[in-house]
Amino acid sequence: MSISGIGAVGYPAAGYETRKTERNVAGGNFADAINKAATRNEAPKGTNTFRPESSDEVMQAWDKALAETGVNPFPMNRISTALVLHVESGQQGLSSTFLGNSVGSAKSMAEKIIHRLENPLTPAANPDFAGQELIFYKKFLEFLG
Repeated sequence: MSISGIGAVGYPAAGYETRKTERNVAGGNFADAINKAATRNEAPKGTNTFRPESSDEVMQAWDKALAETGVNPFPMNRISTALVLHVESGQQGLSSTFLGNSVGSAKSMAEKIIHRLENPLTPAANPDFAGQELIFYKKFLEFLG
């Protein structure tokens, strides 16, 4: 008897299990990747964490806004306003440096995002998330000074 072709002619179950073991040993597994990333204080790839790159002052404000609001402005299951603005400007995807490298450029981006959230071109697909984004970026702008 075969399940989804495993154990069928030409593809024995033993070979499947052997190959599966080889892949796990060679590439590790997801739990290993999470544990390794945690020991380096990094977010593992594929999680809901996106941390942009910018100056220390900007990143401190970003981290404070994350901690105080508890809002992730880049969840995996939503399209963020920052991503929409970035795509509209003609960029390919959201780069990790979308805030620029200065407080001024980060303020400018945060103000654009807040303006878009307060004056949407179309009604928000998820008003709850749009409200959370607004809270986050207002707090971020406050921490930028």
